[in-house]
Amino acid sequence: MNKTTRTLLAALVSTLSMNLSFSATTSIAGYSTPPLSEIHLISGQSSMDKLNPERMSILVWNIYKGGKPTFKTDFPEIIKDKDLLLIQETDSHPNVQEVYKDIEGFRFDTGVSFTYDKYPNSFSGSAIASKVDPSEVRLFRTKYREPIVSTHKVVTSATYPMAGKSEELLAISIHAINFSPMVGFFHQLEQTSEMIKNHRGPIIFGGDFNCRSLTKTNYMRNFFKKLGFKEVTFTNDTRYRSGMTGRVIDYIFVRDLKILESQVYGELTSSDHMAMRVELSY
Repeated sequence: MNKTTRTLLAALVSTLSMNLSFSATTSIAGYSTPPLSEIHLISGQSSMDKLNPERMSILVWNIYKGGKPTFKTDFPEIIKDKDLLLIQETDSHPNVQEVYKDIEGFRFDTGVSFTYDKYPNSFSGSAIASKVDPSEVRLFRTKYREPIVSTHKVVTSATYPMAGKSEELLAISIHAINFSPMVGFFHQLEQTSEMIKNHRGPIIFGGDFNCRSLTKTNYMRNFFKKLGFKEVTFTNDTRYRSGMTGRVIDYIFVRDLKILESQVYGELTSSDHMAMRVELSY
């Protein structure tokens, strides 16, 4: 796809999404927006009382709704030594739920972005799984919707107690709104700013930011810089890149945390995105 084609496509999808707001509950593509009272789902059971602030192992991954054949074997293996999982494109499909069902020691808090009209009790969204029960979970649904499919996105956030600390870790999992006007992406990030400013403790904010343009990437980095975050970098940087623009779209940002190690699981083929690991201490 050449530059001119990419520019025209971006302009088209931006135009299509200009008037998509919160008004309709059902999209033209067979997806629905559930009531806010129904977008928090809880499953699984935690196995620890508190996180160890000396070393916290965190995985950030867009799992592609479990659509790749090797997901069922890779996911249980990759999370064995992890304390927190920040997941995007979690889904009600058996490809995902049957894998989750066999995992012990993790509580899953899911923020539902949309449901599938054809399937009862279905959903797709972002999630945080942890070996520790959260003390609070907050969800942020986008004001704007994605073009054509006309779906919202939900940011999932949760706070977790740490052993020997009065402060708690705030974890935020984002699957950013895609192909929307810039204002849609900007608004989604800004939805979390007050929570971040008011939190007295360390923060990890990670996920699929869908930054397919330099403008979005620069805005994202400035947003986190102003709030005191540091970007996690990778020596083996094989993160997924947008097929349209070649830009990295998966990121991790941390505040008041020491980065001990970071890694991209570039060898895995169980999603169209590469899983990212970061080891942190407080």
